Amino acid sequence: MVETSLVELETLRKRLTGDQCAILNTIWSHFRDHTQWVPCRVLHQRFGKPAVQACLEQLGGGIIREFEDEGKHWYRLTFLGVLVTEQGEESEGLLARYLEYVRKRWKSDPSLEWVGSQEVEAALGLTVERSRLLRQLIRLSHWWGGGSGFGDQEWTVGIPTDVDDLPPEPDLRGYIRGHVLTHFPTGRPPAGIEKPRGEFWFVADPDLQRQLTLDWHEAQDVYQVRGWKSCVILCGAILEGMLLDALAREGGAPAEAAHSDIAALVEAARDRGILGSGTPPLGHPLREFRQLIHPGRQTRERVEATRDEAEAALIAVRMCLRQMAATRSGQPAQN
Repeated sequence: MVETSLVELETLRKRLTGDQCAILNTIWSHFRDHTQWVPCRVLHQRFGKPAVQACLEQLGGGIIREFEDEGKHWYRLTFLGVLVTEQGEESEGLLARYLEYVRKRWKSDPSLEWVGSQEVEAALGLTVERSRLLRQLIRLSHWWGGGSGFGDQEWTVGIPTDVDDLPPEPDLRGYIRGHVLTHFPTGRPPAGIEKPRGEFWFVADPDLQRQLTLDWHEAQDVYQVRGWKSCVILCGAILEGMLLDALAREGGAPAEAAHSDIAALVEAARDRGILGSGTPPLGHPLREFRQLIHPGRQTRERVEATRDEAEAALIAVRMCLRQMAATRSGQPAQN
């Protein structure tokens, strides 16, 4: 897995044209220097609109994207896009050192929730400039959890929600590449590169697969800004969607499945060998996620979405993702 990821990213870097490299480097340097993405008109003025749009079409939305915010149009890079710029290797090395530091701190203190720029700078020997770069990389890579504070000089972030998934290798660059190629798949990779599979590749319906992917990214984003209720609702919908899809594919879902709670769907999936024996943490708010949409029902049913419940919901989705992907790959379901 890691070796494949290493080859894929190196191949992607080598296949970029000179024009593509120049456009990607310009977008990244603008963001790095101004802490905002580059306006479309600025990039069009420098490279020409046809050249920029051709680059967007050739590389796909997994690397470069156009978006609108407050009536203005901008170009931005995904974290995968950052890793193929001229500062890509430096960036992944810096982020790997940061994750190695967080892993070490977490192992010595499992209750650790936050790290701050001052302690990270001291531990890694970072200059102010490289600390600022690391702050930007952490934000773009989504390797932060809970709340955060990203000031101009100092920053504080919650440790990654999946810190317990960090492998024991001394160098985490291979893990970073595997993670990025999975979570930021290219829309249209250059010739000779196989498109990485997304998290929900095993979902049969392509429209549902796309929606689940969007919801999963949003669930992780809202968790990072303390949106516990929104996170639980999104995770509940994700679990329901992928479990119903899998049950339908394995001979048809039970007639009452569409009206069942998450626990019933998990049990049905386990009975049919879709999931392993490991039990995802299904708290009351996750099982009754529909009640969270209606304030009246939420109050009557006493359903409360806390940080712990939101974190448990994320873990439940991750567990089901691992087990269902393993089952579809013909491997024993992973717990």
